[in-house]
Order: sequence, then C-alpha cells, then structure tokens
Amino acid sequence: MSAPGKVLFLLHAHLPFVRHPEHSRFFEENWFFEALSETYIPLVQSLRRLLEKGVPGTLNLSVSPPLIEMLSDSHLIEKFSKHLYYQKELAEKEVQRFSESAEGKLAQFYAERLRALIDTWENRIKKDLLGEFLALEKLGKLNLLTCVGTHPYLPAYQSDFASIHRQLAITVKCFERAFNRKPKGVWLPECGYFPGLDELLVDYGFRYFFLETHGSLLATPPPKYGVFSPMQTKSGLFCLGREQKSSREVWSRETGYPGHPEYREFFKDIANERERSYLGEYFYSGETPIHTGLKYWCITGNENKALYKPWNANRLVSNHARTFIAEREGTFLDLIPRMEGNPATMLCPYDAELFGHWWFEGPLFLESMLEEAAGSSILEFVGADSVMENAADSELHSPAFSSWGEGGFGSVWINSETDFYYPMGKKMQLMFEALSKKRQTPFLKRLLKQFEREIMLFQSSDWAFMIHNHSAEGYARKRLEEHYSNACALFELGMSKTRDNGVLASLEKKNNIFHWM
Repeated sequence: MSAPGKVLFLLHAHLPFVRHPEHSRFFEENWFFEALSETYIPLVQSLRRLLEKGVPGTLNLSVSPPLIEMLSDSHLIEKFSKHLYYQKELAEKEVQRFSESAEGKLAQFYAERLRALIDTWENRIKKDLLGEFLALEKLGKLNLLTCVGTHPYLPAYQSDFASIHRQLAITVKCFERAFNRKPKGVWLPECGYFPGLDELLVDYGFRYFFLETHGSLLATPPPKYGVFSPMQTKSGLFCLGREQKSSREVWSRETGYPGHPEYREFFKDIANERERSYLGEYFYSGETPIHTGLKYWCITGNENKALYKPWNANRLVSNHARTFIAEREGTFLDLIPRMEGNPATMLCPYDAELFGHWWFEGPLFLESMLEEAAGSSILEFVGADSVMENAADSELHSPAFSSWGEGGFGSVWINSETDFYYPMGKKMQLMFEALSKKRQTPFLKRLLKQFEREIMLFQSSDWAFMIHNHSAEGYARKRLEEHYSNACALFELGMSKTRDNGVLASLEKKNNIFHWM
C-alpha cells in the first residue's frame, strides 16, 4: 500500500555551456569538472548503494540541454579525466606531506575518495554519465526531466515568440537524443513563468511543469489545495508550486543544514595555501589558482577554522536526514485530513550542485534521506511522471507571473545592470530574420544554424545572473559581447558576396553546442 504523502524531490542539473578548446586550461571549465566530481558522480554512487540495499524511493532530475551537450563532448570529457588524475596525484602528495598527522589522515580520505571516483567514472559508467542516468531511471531511482534550451529566463522573451519556439524545439530534440524518449516534464529556467507560456509548452508535447510558490497560490482561480496538489491549466498542462519550508531547511544560508559548523568549508581550499611549484600547472589558469577540491577545514563560523572531520560530518548528515523526514511527516499528518481523500503532493526543488559542490556532504544526505523515508508509512519519494497528471482540484487555472529568483519575479535578470543585454539580443534576432529571407544556399543554411547557436548561447540566463551577483561578472560580459560579435560577423558574411575566410568553421568548432542541428 502506497503512502498518502508524495514527495517530489527535484534536482535541477544545469551549467552554462563553457567550452574553450583553444586553451589547455581554462578557469571557467572547472565549473563543469567540480560539478562532475562533487555532485553528479557522488549522486550516482549514492543511488547505486541504495539499489544494492534495496532501499525504495525515486529522485527527480532535470538535466539541461547545455549540460547534456557538455556531458557528450569528447574534448571536455578528456579534460575532466585528466583533472581527476591530477587531483588524485595531488592528494597522494598531500598524504606524504603530512604523514601520520591529522591533516595526513584527511589527505588520505581525499585520496581514497578520488580513487573511488575514478573507478566509478572509468569502470562503472565508462565516462558516460548520461547513460548512467538513463540506467538509474530504468531501475526506478531517477525520473528524468528536461529544462528549456540554453536556460533563458523566458519571461524576458514574451514579445519574441520566435526565440521561445527555437529554444523549446531544441529542448525536445536534445533530450530525445540523450535518453531515447520525449520528455513529459520540464523545469522552467529560473522557475520563470508568464501567463500563456503553458500554451507554448503544449505545442512541444510537454505534460507538466513547475512553479514558484506564489505562481501557484496567486493563480486564477486559486488552487483549492494550495501547493499540495497538481493543478491543471486551461491549456491542459499540469503544474505544481514549490513548498517553501522544505526549501528553507536545506537551502537557507542562515538556518539550513549546510551551514552547520561541522560541515566542510567551501571557500577555503589548499589552492590558496600552497606554492605554485607544488600545486603544478593544472591548478592554475594563467596567474589564477584553481580550486583543487582539497579542503581541510570545517565551517566553524570564524577565521580560525577547525580541521574538518568527515566522520563527524557523516554522523550529522544522518541526524539532519532524520529531521528532514520527520518535518515532512509532520506536514503531511496535518495536511492529509484536509485533502478529502486525495493524496498530498509536496514539491521540494533544489539546484543539483547544492548537493556535493556547495554542500560537500549533500549526496550522503540524499542517501540517508531515502533510507529514513523507507520506514515511513506517511510519505514516499516518487517520480513526477507518476503523479503530476493527477489533479485533485477539478477547476482549470491560470498561473501567475513568477520565478524563484530573489524577490520572486524578474529583477535578478532584468535590471539596470543588465538592461544593455536584451536590445543586443533583439538586434541579433533581426539580423537572423534578414538572412533567413535570402535564397537558401547550402552555405547559408549552414551559416544560419551557427547563427542560431550564437543567439541561444547569448540568451542563457546565467550571464545576467552573474552580472547581477557580481560573480564571474567579467566572464559573463565577455561571453555576451563575444556571441553578439560572432552574430555580427556571421551577418556580414551572409549578406556579402565575399568568400568565407574561415570565420564560420572557427565558430562551428568552438561554439559547437547542438552540433547535430
């Protein structure tokens, strides 16, 4: 007998498309390497252990098209494989440096961890993480969803349906190529929704999507069961709003579990403690040190950090997992009598990189969470495909404009710091439309495909987010300028009668996202 409370625990896996074959080492490519070694591989390790122990429960994973493309790129995969070995060699070097001291035991912990990562990566999954995701879906541990295109903040394009259609079309094709089926569910980038977007999603075969809390609660008419049951839109799609309390418990910097002083400190890495000659060139990009992943300190809340103790952190993880399940059970026990015999459904969405990258112990938390839930008669962790088309409320609803960004609407991506961005994008679209009206020679068709890639990469919400947060702002601005400049060069080439001097081939090689278009 299934439990009356259904938990949709959703991990949104996305990274901006960063690929620089022109450099042997590029600082921002490390974002991808960190996500693989700290989040995605540890996640599949945890799910495999749960399978071996026969622990039930399904997690939902939305995999964005840029991430799919990077996980399919041989250039990035080989760079990552080298990265793992350099990490292992450095950890073994640290073991020798500290010998039998407390730091040496921690270095040994990292060396063993990296050997296990390499074994999983090379032997277990054969460097094919997408294939492993699909295998775990077939085994019932994952429910795979998608995300829109290059992760544009869709409400910014309400007057540019051509861009939205382009992004949605590539979404479906990319997912189908990776997982051999069409996606049913979609995570909207930044959880950004505007009224009428569901009508566009229907055209591409989607059956459900997700909302920020107020996008659901402020719907017209308001949903009878709030965010605790899927509601159906007038277009026939189903949607569900985020439950806030569970998010705060895990996500909040001030009160969430990851901020506990015994967990590993993210910001303090030996890259800033060792000499360049000791670290080796792999952990430098130009003059900038790259995080090694070897972090010896716990949070502790002050400048004089205490030594990190994984065994203490692992004990704490179990306690926090137990608390998380108990809190969810309490919510469901309060809800179920008011659901009039209908199941109560709770959406708990997070950025996947929170678990492992930002919160080092996060994958073990997920593992412990599912183990704790296995003994519950009140709740179960389920795949979205199994519950999202079962609305307890018979009315049809129009969700409200919303996002999960700071403030709940669009100010993170549309503000005085980013107001230069959208007119540039509009110019790119106008140039594309002008070229599209010309006689379609094979060369022009090829050029237009690359033009679309440049437009879509330009539209990624990541760049505006970085600018607003002043995090990798310089790189974000450079990427925007680069894609705009590339579009201008392609436009000039397409409109002229001169022969290509290698511009198109160069861009196809570098910005090769969706090379199969």
